[in-house]
Amino acid sequence: MRPIIPSPSSYRYRNRITVHARDGVVGFFRRESHRLIDIEHCPIAMAEVNRALADLRATPVRDGHYTLRAKSGSRVFTQTNDAVADALRDLIARLVPSGQELLVDAYCGAGFFAKKLLEKFQRIIGIDWDKFAIEAARENATTKETYIAGDVEIEVGAVHRTARGRFGSIAPTCEKITLIVDPPAAGLSANLREAIVDLAPATLIYVSCNPATLARDLKELGDKFKIESVTPLDMFPQTAEIEVVVSASCR
Repeated sequence: MRPIIPSPSSYRYRNRITVHARDGVVGFFRRESHRLIDIEHCPIAMAEVNRALADLRATPVRDGHYTLRAKSGSRVFTQTNDAVADALRDLIARLVPSGQELLVDAYCGAGFFAKKLLEKFQRIIGIDWDKFAIEAARENATTKETYIAGDVEIEVGAVHRTARGRFGSIAPTCEKITLIVDPPAAGLSANLREAIVDLAPATLIYVSCNPATLARDLKELGDKFKIESVTPLDMFPQTAEIEVVVSASCR
């Protein structure tokens, strides 16, 4: 376990929040409850987001959900803490070994990791179910980048079967493949874990916001992959949540 990477700011770091409106009340739901708590100011949100909250509260609001974003808060999925997100990408870049040819970036979003790692790979495949994120990733993509909107477990499972068709004479062996997975809190499905074992990348980098499902998945993958490092990041100060990055090598 490596030391935790801290957040430079403990407050005013979130680039977006989602508030709820009902019967004239605007705020957050109490934990594990449908009771809506009126919120005038969110201490962990950026000043720009709080200004948007004040503007929202100053007008008649229909019942519903409202996501308030700073300019840095993309409409496709991104991390909510810009400073720690930068540290996360730098960490991933350090964890990728030299001499790799193919990066498979599962749950790639708009290319958050892939764009950072362009110089380290000959080819990159990014996969995400969100077609809007994939459209964003394809904007200004280089010839070495391929972004696929589809089912992650199906597309990861297809990589080792279709690599030669996609990459011709430079189809990489498993020793030249790095796989990054950054799944939602539910973690990896059983089918995706099986696809990862079949792909057998030399390096597996798992980014998780849920230590419980991370532990489950690493246990299931343990016969195939050896954990090399575990690095926590304080992505969500003042909350019980934490981001964890695990680097593992194929046995």
